[in-house]
Amino acid sequence: MGLVLLSALAFGSTPAFVRLAYSAQINGVSLVAFRCLIAAAVLWILSRTLGEGTVRRRSALRLVAIGAVLFGPQMWSYFAALHLLDTSVTVAVVYVYPAIVAVLVAFRLRKLPRRAELILLLLALGGIAMIALFNGAALDSTTGMLLAGLTAVGYAIYVVVADTAVRDVPPNTAASLVLVGAGASSVLAALVTQQLELPTSPAGWSYIALHGLIIVPIGLASYYAGLKRLGAARTSVVDTSQPAIAAGIGVAALGEQLAFFQIVGIVAVMVAVLGLPIMAAAQAAPRGWPASPRVADPSGMSPK
Repeated sequence: MGLVLLSALAFGSTPAFVRLAYSAQINGVSLVAFRCLIAAAVLWILSRTLGEGTVRRRSALRLVAIGAVLFGPQMWSYFAALHLLDTSVTVAVVYVYPAIVAVLVAFRLRKLPRRAELILLLLALGGIAMIALFNGAALDSTTGMLLAGLTAVGYAIYVVVADTAVRDVPPNTAASLVLVGAGASSVLAALVTQQLELPTSPAGWSYIALHGLIIVPIGLASYYAGLKRLGAARTSVVDTSQPAIAAGIGVAALGEQLAFFQIVGIVAVMVAVLGLPIMAAAQAAPRGWPASPRVADPSGMSPK
């Protein structure tokens, strides 16, 4: 679970730094292209340094395709939504995706999620709803809301597809291949729409370096490592800590204000995330014996 939380911390900082990159006159598609290609190089070097094994050609092409068709486009809509809505609202709408993941996984496995997972999911989604509904900013951007909703659907599909695609591929290698696909499709989209632009200021280059060298490599590599251990449904529950992290960073870095009920929502999200290993331990403990959070290591949970 710690790996997914590390990923959530990295990606939870993304909305604030995307807005700061916009202030440095960097457009969204170019930012996605540069951050993905730089991060792909970093993770490829890391995978070689750690001695990760070679990947079958078919698996590699599949991951590149996932990046090009799913991961890249959902980032375009996400960054566009951040242009139109406050950080807390955008991230809260996007993070209805765990509910979509739960439905997709249940459909794929032809069984309902466990009761504990449903409780955690409902608690987390309730907290996210409070973050969004009690936001002080106007919610009159229909385009922004639609883009955020589209991001949620695209990201949910990406998580479910990646869940099976990364199982036989080392995490850093998998992340670098997905980013190559996302970066390539973003460059193509930027060229077609005539939006491919290099930064024109030191601040612009610093934001691209921050995304490409730190945020994306840490976020994606730890996410894939956690996904291999937890599976798509549980990973998506833990990942709902991102709205709380993003809201907090929005307050600190952008001066956004949080209402009382938004703080309550953040607490609800954090309780849901921290409750995952406790409930997993309770399910794993033998009957008649007291459950301990140390009984169940998240990496030992049954695969999806």
